[in-house]
Amino acid sequence: MNKPEHAAAHAVEEPELKAPESDSALANIAMPLGETILKLQRENGVLMYGILQRNRAVTNQSDFFRVQCRGYAINSNGTWNNFPEDETRFHGSRNCAWVRVDHPSRSITFGPKAGINLSDSLPGTGLDDFLFATVVAWAKGTYPDYSASPGMLMIQAGTSETEKLHKQAFYAKQGFEFEWSDDQQRSGLYYKDKVGRLIGVCDSSMITEFGGEAMLQTLIKQDQERHEMAQHLAKIESMNNAVHQALDKERHTTQALAVALGVVILIGLWAVL
Repeated sequence: MNKPEHAAAHAVEEPELKAPESDSALANIAMPLGETILKLQRENGVLMYGILQRNRAVTNQSDFFRVQCRGYAINSNGTWNNFPEDETRFHGSRNCAWVRVDHPSRSITFGPKAGINLSDSLPGTGLDDFLFATVVAWAKGTYPDYSASPGMLMIQAGTSETEKLHKQAFYAKQGFEFEWSDDQQRSGLYYKDKVGRLIGVCDSSMITEFGGEAMLQTLIKQDQERHEMAQHLAKIESMNNAVHQALDKERHTTQALAVALGVVILIGLWAVL
């Protein structure tokens, strides 16, 4: 090969891609973006409140975005109580979902890779769907042309058909495609060629997120309702006082009439005698 051909060969060589940065390292440097309130409800009707935090880490190679939830208060038989102490803290492996963007490969990895793990008090609330939809929506809106790196989906042999379909639907309803390695569709990969083609929507009716403006509106509404209730109670109390005054006046009048009637009767008796 002569020198011009050798130079041309080097010119078309693809640059070697750097290995993606560690998601745990990125998580350690992620900075909070803010917190909101989550109102959750179990399928059995139990209400609870949690704190949702968004955080992000940006480097030259990566962009890391994570949402985490911690418990705050839970309603038990009409009484509000605090969550168990361990569930009132943010955890790196529970009640969270994240995405790691790798710019050199123009790819996005969704995590946790083993799936979203909820703490003991939160299953049945739809929180896992909500967290996953939140990070999908962020990735879709921020890097729509990047691809979703394949993630592993493993379903244990003893899992029921209903549970298997539920696990598959968890990714399918966000728009992911599957590549199965077995006929029973228990082991395979979920992926998407363009993140912008994912859905990023949570259709759960058991979760409501309140931002700062929504909380202010709620507080204002509660203040207005309290003011209206206070006015209503004051009006009722005024009417009650008026009724008592009228009854007292009527009682005094009745007593006076009774005394007068007694005097008249006595005078009549004296006249007869």
